[in-house]
Amino acid sequence: MTSTKEVRRPSPLAGKGELIVVALVAAIGLFLLVQSANMAVPGTAGFLGPRFFPIVVGIFLLVLSALLAMQTLRTPRERDTEQAEGEDREPGGIDWQPLGIVALTLALHAVLLEPLGWLIAGAGLFFGVSYALGGRHVLRDLGVSFVVAAAAQLGFSAGLGIALPAGILGGVV
Repeated sequence: MTSTKEVRRPSPLAGKGELIVVALVAAIGLFLLVQSANMAVPGTAGFLGPRFFPIVVGIFLLVLSALLAMQTLRTPRERDTEQAEGEDREPGGIDWQPLGIVALTLALHAVLLEPLGWLIAGAGLFFGVSYALGGRHVLRDLGVSFVVAAAAQLGFSAGLGIALPAGILGGVV
């Protein structure tokens, strides 16, 4: 009597826990769109009224979730392939160093926002996150961080009429 073992193929969705994130992003996008559609808005509200930005963000999240789903379904997981060269951590494990740097950067930003002002604290925030994500070109990253912080400040003050904290640069900005 010969025994034949049935070879089971893994499901195409096996090991695709990232799809949970995709579903959450899509759910948040749908929630924003539904709530924006049901929002009571006065007749005097213009085109850029209270519905505009939640709708834009909701659409962006739905597009993002579709792109993430496509990438997740097309890309083999790192655990299922050879470990990337030069990587010294467990596949699928958490790299705590960048997470710690981002957490510390956020805490410093919250503490320094009022005394230093948005431009300096925001640039520090952007630079810290850039460094945590692997940016090692200090001067270039600092320059880009200040440009992004200044653009955000300009967008809030000129575009939305919201003043961000000026801090020590109060007479300049």
